[in-house]
Amino acid sequence: MPAPSKRDKQSVKRHDQNRTVESRLKNLSRNFYRAMDSGDTERARELRDQSQRAFDKAAGKGTIHANKASRKVARLDKALASHGSE
Repeated sequence: MPAPSKRDKQSVKRHDQNRTVESRLKNLSRNFYRAMDSGDTERARELRDQSQRAFDKAAGKGTIHANKASRKVARLDKALASHGSE
């Protein structure tokens, strides 16, 4: 079996780095929606702000696509706005 190429090594390293970022993004979103379901609007606002920063940072570094980050943040905004109008 041949030794892994430089490209293979880079791919594995990048995958590991991106996985931690993607996991953080998922956890922030999940916690936001849990806060919304429990009626904790203040906590939801904090998580929404943290999520926006995290999504924008991930998009800036190329971990996720910029349009995906924008879409996710817009959905968080929409959920927060609709919950506030109830």
